[in-house]
Amino acid sequence: MTDRSSDAPISDRYEPAAVEARWYPIWEKHGYFRPEVPSRKKPFSIVIPPPNVTGSLHMGHALDNSLQDIVVRLKRMDGFNTLWQPGTDHAGIATQVVVERQLAAEGKKKDELGREAFVKRVWQWKEESGGAIIRQLKRLGASCDWSRERFTMDEGLSRAVREVFVRLYKEGLIYRDDYIVNWCPRCQTVLSDLEVEREERDAEFVYIKYGPLTLGTVRPETKLGDTGLAVHPKDKRYKKYVGKTLDIPSVDGNIRVKVVADAAVDPKFGTGVIKVTPGHDPVDFEIGRRHKLSSTTSSRTATPSGCATAARRWWSRWSPSSGTSTSSRWRGRPWRPCARARSGSSRAAGRRRTTTG
Repeated sequence: MTDRSSDAPISDRYEPAAVEARWYPIWEKHGYFRPEVPSRKKPFSIVIPPPNVTGSLHMGHALDNSLQDIVVRLKRMDGFNTLWQPGTDHAGIATQVVVERQLAAEGKKKDELGREAFVKRVWQWKEESGGAIIRQLKRLGASCDWSRERFTMDEGLSRAVREVFVRLYKEGLIYRDDYIVNWCPRCQTVLSDLEVEREERDAEFVYIKYGPLTLGTVRPETKLGDTGLAVHPKDKRYKKYVGKTLDIPSVDGNIRVKVVADAAVDPKFGTGVIKVTPGHDPVDFEIGRRHKLSSTTSSRTATPSGCATAARRWWSRWSPSSGTSTSSRWRGRPWRPCARARSGSSRAAGRRRTTTG
Protein backbone atom coordinates (compact mmCIF):
# COMPACT_ATOMS: atom_id res chain seq x y z
CA MET A 1 0.00 0.00 0.00
CA THR A 2 1.27 3.52 -0.82
CA ASP A 3 0.30 7.11 -0.01
CA ARG A 4 -1.09 7.82 -3.50
CA SER A 5 -4.57 9.33 -3.82
CA SER A 6 -7.55 7.02 -4.21
CA ASP A 7 -7.88 7.70 -7.92
CA ALA A 8 -4.22 6.89 -8.62
CA PRO A 9 -3.50 3.49 -10.17
CA ILE A 10 -2.34 0.72 -7.82
CA SER A 11 1.32 -0.13 -8.29
CA ASP A 12 1.92 -3.47 -10.00
CA ARG A 13 4.91 -4.18 -7.75
CA TYR A 14 5.73 -4.11 -4.03
CA GLU A 15 7.54 -0.94 -2.96
CA PRO A 16 9.21 -1.76 0.39
CA ALA A 17 10.72 1.71 0.91
CA ALA A 18 7.32 3.41 0.82
CA VAL A 19 5.53 0.70 2.83
CA GLU A 20 8.15 0.43 5.57
CA ALA A 21 8.54 4.19 5.91
CA ARG A 22 4.77 4.47 6.48
CA TRP A 23 4.06 1.57 8.84
CA TYR A 24 7.07 1.47 11.18
CA PRO A 25 6.32 4.87 12.80
CA ILE A 26 2.75 3.70 13.36
CA TRP A 27 3.93 0.51 15.11
CA GLU A 28 6.31 2.55 17.28
CA LYS A 29 3.73 5.24 18.10
CA HIS A 30 1.16 2.72 19.32
CA GLY A 31 3.74 0.90 21.49
CA TYR A 32 3.40 -2.47 19.76
CA PHE A 33 6.99 -3.34 20.65
CA ARG A 34 6.70 -2.52 24.35
CA PRO A 35 6.13 -5.19 27.00
CA GLU A 36 3.17 -4.92 29.34
CA VAL A 37 4.04 -3.65 32.83
CA PRO A 38 2.76 -5.21 35.02
CA SER A 39 1.82 -8.46 33.30
CA ARG A 40 0.85 -12.01 34.20
CA LYS A 41 2.12 -13.30 30.88
CA LYS A 42 5.24 -15.44 30.76
CA PRO A 43 8.21 -13.14 30.10
CA PHE A 44 10.63 -13.40 27.19
CA SER A 45 13.49 -10.97 26.58
CA ILE A 46 16.55 -10.56 24.39
CA VAL A 47 19.32 -7.97 24.82
CA ILE A 48 20.54 -6.80 21.44
CA PRO A 49 24.32 -7.20 20.98
CA PRO A 50 25.03 -3.45 21.03
CA PRO A 51 26.50 -2.20 17.74
CA ASN A 52 29.21 0.46 17.85
CA VAL A 53 27.68 3.93 17.98
CA THR A 54 30.33 5.13 15.51
CA GLY A 55 29.52 2.56 12.86
CA SER A 56 27.00 1.59 10.22
CA LEU A 57 25.17 -1.70 9.85
CA HIS A 58 26.80 -4.35 7.68
CA MET A 59 25.57 -7.73 6.42
CA GLY A 60 26.48 -9.41 9.72
CA HIS A 61 24.29 -6.98 11.64
CA ALA A 62 21.45 -7.45 9.15
CA LEU A 63 21.54 -11.25 9.51
CA ASP A 64 21.96 -11.29 13.29
CA ASN A 65 19.22 -8.74 13.97
CA SER A 66 16.82 -10.33 11.48
CA LEU A 67 17.13 -13.67 13.30
CA GLN A 68 16.51 -11.98 16.66
CA ASP A 69 13.53 -10.12 15.25
CA ILE A 70 12.00 -13.36 13.96
CA VAL A 71 12.29 -14.99 17.40
CA VAL A 72 10.95 -11.91 19.22
CA ARG A 73 7.94 -11.55 16.91
CA LEU A 74 7.19 -15.27 17.18
CA LYS A 75 7.22 -15.12 20.99
CA ARG A 76 5.06 -12.00 20.92
CA MET A 77 2.46 -13.80 18.78
CA ASP A 78 2.65 -16.82 21.10
CA GLY A 79 1.42 -14.67 23.97
CA PHE A 80 4.68 -13.97 25.80
CA ASN A 81 5.30 -10.60 27.44
CA THR A 82 8.18 -9.79 25.13
CA LEU A 83 11.05 -7.32 25.34
CA TRP A 84 13.83 -6.82 22.81
CA GLN A 85 16.19 -4.47 24.67
CA PRO A 86 18.06 -2.11 22.30
CA GLY A 87 21.25 -0.16 22.85
CA THR A 88 24.57 0.94 21.38
CA ASP A 89 28.18 0.50 22.45
CA HIS A 90 30.53 3.43 23.03
CA ALA A 91 33.15 1.82 20.71
CA GLY A 92 36.05 2.89 22.93
CA ILE A 93 39.04 3.84 20.80
CA ALA A 94 36.98 4.41 17.64
CA THR A 95 34.89 7.08 19.36
CA GLN A 96 37.95 8.67 20.92
CA VAL A 97 39.69 8.91 17.55
CA VAL A 98 36.65 10.55 15.92
CA VAL A 99 36.35 13.17 18.66
CA GLU A 100 40.12 13.77 18.74
CA ARG A 101 40.02 14.53 14.99
CA GLN A 102 37.29 17.10 15.62
CA LEU A 103 39.41 18.70 18.34
CA ALA A 104 42.49 18.70 16.09
CA ALA A 105 40.51 20.59 13.45
CA GLU A 106 39.86 23.20 16.14
CA GLY A 107 43.52 23.30 17.15
CA LYS A 108 42.87 21.52 20.45
CA LYS A 109 44.04 18.31 22.17
CA LYS A 110 42.16 16.06 24.57
CA ASP A 111 44.86 16.50 27.23
CA GLU A 112 44.24 20.25 27.19
CA LEU A 113 40.51 19.72 27.84
CA GLY A 114 40.92 17.33 30.74
CA ARG A 115 39.00 14.12 31.39
CA GLU A 116 35.60 15.58 32.34
CA ALA A 117 35.47 18.04 29.45
CA PHE A 118 36.58 15.37 26.98
CA VAL A 119 33.91 12.92 28.16
CA LYS A 120 31.34 15.72 27.84
CA ARG A 121 32.52 16.30 24.28
CA VAL A 122 32.14 12.56 23.52
CA TRP A 123 28.56 12.68 24.80
CA GLN A 124 27.91 15.73 22.64
CA TRP A 125 29.20 13.91 19.56
CA LYS A 126 27.12 10.84 20.42
CA GLU A 127 23.93 12.90 20.60
CA GLU A 128 24.66 14.70 17.33
CA SER A 129 26.13 11.96 15.17
CA GLY A 130 25.63 8.64 16.91
CA GLY A 131 22.07 7.91 15.79
CA ALA A 132 22.77 6.62 12.28
CA ILE A 133 22.95 2.98 13.28
CA ILE A 134 19.67 3.21 15.23
CA ARG A 135 17.92 4.70 12.20
CA GLN A 136 19.25 1.81 10.13
CA LEU A 137 17.91 -0.74 12.63
CA LYS A 138 14.49 0.89 12.43
CA ARG A 139 14.61 0.73 8.63
CA LEU A 140 15.26 -2.99 8.98
CA GLY A 141 12.00 -3.20 10.94
CA ALA A 142 13.64 -4.27 14.21
CA SER A 143 10.83 -4.56 16.78
CA CYS A 144 12.85 -3.22 19.74
CA ASP A 145 11.32 -1.23 22.58
CA TRP A 146 13.06 2.04 21.72
CA SER A 147 11.71 3.74 24.83
CA ARG A 148 14.27 1.63 26.76
CA GLU A 149 17.25 2.38 24.51
CA ARG A 150 20.55 2.43 26.44
CA PHE A 151 24.15 3.45 25.79
CA THR A 152 27.06 1.60 27.40
CA MET A 153 28.41 4.81 28.94
CA ASP A 154 25.11 5.48 30.75
CA GLU A 155 25.72 5.92 34.47
CA GLY A 156 23.30 3.15 35.37
CA LEU A 157 25.03 0.66 33.09
CA SER A 158 28.50 1.64 34.31
CA ARG A 159 27.38 1.10 37.90
CA ALA A 160 25.91 -2.29 37.01
CA VAL A 161 29.13 -3.38 35.29
CA ARG A 162 31.20 -2.45 38.34
CA GLU A 163 28.77 -4.32 40.58
CA VAL A 164 28.95 -7.49 38.46
CA PHE A 165 32.75 -7.44 38.18
CA VAL A 166 33.21 -6.96 41.93
CA ARG A 167 30.71 -9.71 42.68
CA LEU A 168 32.33 -12.16 40.25
CA TYR A 169 35.77 -11.33 41.69
CA LYS A 170 34.62 -11.94 45.27
CA GLU A 171 33.09 -15.26 44.21
CA GLY A 172 36.39 -16.33 42.64
CA LEU A 173 34.91 -16.58 39.14
CA ILE A 174 37.28 -14.00 37.66
CA TYR A 175 40.79 -13.06 38.73
CA ARG A 176 43.17 -10.14 38.47
CA ASP A 177 46.69 -10.69 37.23
CA ASP A 178 49.47 -9.28 35.09
CA TYR A 179 49.20 -9.97 31.38
CA ILE A 180 50.69 -8.71 28.15
CA VAL A 181 48.56 -6.15 26.31
CA ASN A 182 48.66 -3.97 23.19
CA TRP A 183 49.70 -0.49 24.35
CA CYS A 184 49.15 2.44 22.00
CA PRO A 185 51.69 5.21 22.70
CA ARG A 186 49.62 7.75 20.75
CA CYS A 187 46.28 7.09 22.45
CA GLN A 188 48.02 6.26 25.75
CA THR A 189 45.69 3.33 26.32
CA VAL A 190 45.33 -0.42 25.86
CA LEU A 191 43.92 -1.80 22.61
CA SER A 192 42.14 -5.12 22.28
CA ASP A 193 43.49 -7.69 19.82
CA LEU A 194 40.51 -6.90 17.56
CA GLU A 195 41.58 -3.25 17.35
CA VAL A 196 45.13 -4.06 16.25
CA GLU A 197 46.12 -4.66 12.65
CA ARG A 198 49.42 -6.50 12.24
CA GLU A 199 51.76 -6.05 9.34
CA GLU A 200 55.24 -7.28 8.48
CA ARG A 201 58.08 -4.91 7.67
CA ASP A 202 61.77 -5.41 7.01
CA ALA A 203 63.81 -4.55 10.09
CA GLU A 204 67.43 -4.43 11.10
CA PHE A 205 68.55 -7.78 12.51
CA VAL A 206 70.99 -7.03 15.32
CA TYR A 207 73.51 -9.21 17.13
CA ILE A 208 74.06 -8.41 20.81
CA LYS A 209 76.73 -9.90 23.05
CA TYR A 210 75.55 -10.88 26.53
CA GLY A 211 78.70 -11.94 28.33
CA PRO A 212 79.71 -15.32 26.84
CA LEU A 213 76.56 -15.53 24.68
CA THR A 214 75.63 -13.73 21.45
CA LEU A 215 72.04 -13.43 20.29
CA GLY A 216 70.14 -11.97 17.36
CA THR A 217 67.11 -9.65 17.64
CA VAL A 218 65.15 -6.94 15.84
CA ARG A 219 64.24 -5.28 19.14
CA PRO A 220 67.49 -4.14 20.78
CA GLU A 221 65.71 -1.18 22.40
CA THR A 222 63.90 -3.55 24.81
CA LYS A 223 67.23 -4.65 26.32
CA LEU A 224 66.54 -2.70 29.51
CA GLY A 225 63.56 -4.97 30.17
CA ASP A 226 65.41 -8.27 29.63
CA THR A 227 65.33 -10.72 32.51
CA GLY A 228 66.37 -13.89 30.70
CA LEU A 229 67.98 -15.59 27.74
CA ALA A 230 66.43 -18.68 26.19
CA VAL A 231 67.82 -21.58 24.17
CA HIS A 232 66.24 -24.77 22.85
CA PRO A 233 66.38 -27.72 25.30
CA LYS A 234 68.08 -29.94 22.69
CA ASP A 235 70.65 -27.36 21.58
CA LYS A 236 73.94 -28.87 22.81
CA ARG A 237 75.88 -25.67 22.09
CA TYR A 238 74.39 -23.92 25.11
CA LYS A 239 73.62 -26.81 27.45
CA LYS A 240 76.31 -25.74 29.96
CA TYR A 241 74.74 -22.29 30.35
CA VAL A 242 71.16 -23.42 31.12
CA GLY A 243 70.21 -22.52 34.67
CA LYS A 244 72.99 -19.97 35.11
CA THR A 245 72.45 -16.27 35.81
CA LEU A 246 74.61 -13.74 33.97
CA ASP A 247 75.46 -10.26 35.26
CA ILE A 248 75.38 -7.86 32.32
CA PRO A 249 76.51 -4.19 32.68
CA SER A 250 73.86 -1.71 31.53
CA VAL A 251 73.03 1.98 31.73
CA ASP A 252 70.97 1.39 34.90
CA GLY A 253 73.73 -0.72 36.46
CA ASN A 254 74.16 -4.46 36.18
CA ILE A 255 71.13 -6.45 34.99
CA ARG A 256 70.78 -10.13 35.89
CA VAL A 257 69.53 -12.45 33.18
CA LYS A 258 68.86 -16.13 33.69
CA VAL A 259 69.51 -18.64 30.90
CA VAL A 260 66.57 -21.04 30.43
CA ALA A 261 65.76 -23.87 28.04
CA ASP A 262 62.42 -23.54 26.26
CA ALA A 263 60.89 -25.33 23.27
CA ALA A 264 59.59 -22.00 21.90
CA VAL A 265 63.12 -21.18 20.72
CA ASP A 266 64.06 -22.00 17.14
CA PRO A 267 67.71 -23.21 17.30
CA LYS A 268 68.15 -22.26 13.63
CA PHE A 269 67.10 -18.66 14.17
CA GLY A 270 70.08 -16.32 14.47
CA THR A 271 72.56 -17.83 16.93
CA GLY A 272 69.95 -20.03 18.60
CA VAL A 273 69.79 -17.69 21.62
CA ILE A 274 66.95 -15.22 22.16
CA LYS A 275 66.54 -12.44 24.70
CA VAL A 276 63.45 -12.73 26.93
CA THR A 277 61.59 -9.52 27.76
CA PRO A 278 58.43 -10.66 29.62
CA GLY A 279 57.07 -7.12 29.86
CA HIS A 280 57.23 -6.49 26.10
CA ASP A 281 56.41 -9.48 23.92
CA PRO A 282 53.58 -12.07 24.19
CA VAL A 283 55.91 -15.01 23.47
CA ASP A 284 58.47 -13.71 25.95
CA PHE A 285 55.69 -13.21 28.50
CA GLU A 286 54.71 -16.89 28.28
CA ILE A 287 58.35 -18.01 28.45
CA GLY A 288 58.79 -15.83 31.51
CA ARG A 289 55.77 -17.39 33.19
CA ARG A 290 56.94 -20.92 32.49
CA HIS A 291 60.36 -20.24 34.00
CA LYS A 292 59.28 -17.77 36.71
CA LEU A 293 61.30 -14.91 35.25
CA SER A 294 60.64 -11.46 36.67
CA SER A 295 59.03 -8.81 34.50
CA THR A 296 60.40 -5.29 34.60
CA THR A 297 59.68 -1.99 32.91
CA SER A 298 62.50 0.53 32.76
CA SER A 299 61.67 4.16 33.37
CA ARG A 300 63.92 5.01 30.44
CA THR A 301 61.67 3.20 27.97
CA ALA A 302 58.23 3.42 29.58
CA THR A 303 57.78 6.97 30.84
CA PRO A 304 57.35 10.26 28.97
CA SER A 305 60.79 11.35 30.19
CA GLY A 306 62.41 8.19 28.86
CA CYS A 307 64.61 7.94 25.81
CA ALA A 308 62.35 5.63 23.81
CA THR A 309 59.31 7.86 24.21
CA ALA A 310 61.09 11.16 23.76
CA ALA A 311 62.66 9.91 20.53
CA ARG A 312 61.22 7.58 17.94
CA ARG A 313 61.65 3.91 18.72
CA TRP A 314 64.13 3.26 15.92
CA TRP A 315 66.26 6.25 16.95
CA SER A 316 66.49 4.97 20.50
CA ARG A 317 68.03 1.72 19.26
CA TRP A 318 71.25 3.50 18.45
CA SER A 319 71.22 6.06 21.26
CA PRO A 320 74.14 5.89 23.72
CA SER A 321 71.57 5.59 26.54
CA SER A 322 69.90 2.54 25.01
CA GLY A 323 71.92 0.17 27.14
CA THR A 324 75.19 -0.40 25.29
CA SER A 325 78.28 -1.23 27.27
CA THR A 326 81.74 -2.64 26.78
CA SER A 327 80.52 -6.20 27.32
CA SER A 328 77.13 -5.84 25.64
CA ARG A 329 77.41 -4.43 22.13
CA TRP A 330 75.56 -5.00 18.90
CA ARG A 331 76.17 -5.02 15.20
CA GLY A 332 73.37 -5.30 12.69
CA ARG A 333 72.33 -6.13 9.15
CA PRO A 334 68.95 -6.37 7.36
CA TRP A 335 67.71 -9.91 7.72
CA ARG A 336 64.09 -10.89 8.19
CA PRO A 337 60.63 -9.29 8.21
CA CYS A 338 59.57 -7.92 11.55
CA ALA A 339 55.94 -8.05 12.64
CA ARG A 340 54.70 -4.63 13.72
CA ALA A 341 51.28 -3.97 15.21
CA ARG A 342 49.33 -0.84 14.48
CA SER A 343 45.93 0.67 15.19
CA GLY A 344 45.06 3.38 12.70
CA SER A 345 48.11 5.60 12.66
CA SER A 346 49.22 4.44 16.09
CA ARG A 347 51.94 1.98 16.96
CA ALA A 348 50.81 -0.75 19.31
CA ALA A 349 53.56 -2.21 21.44
CA GLY A 350 53.34 -5.03 23.92
CA ARG A 351 53.34 -3.88 27.50
CA ARG A 352 52.58 -5.58 30.77
CA ARG A 353 49.42 -4.40 32.49
CA THR A 354 47.25 -5.64 35.33
CA THR A 355 44.28 -7.17 33.55
CA THR A 356 41.04 -8.74 34.74
CA GLY A 357 40.04 -11.82 32.78
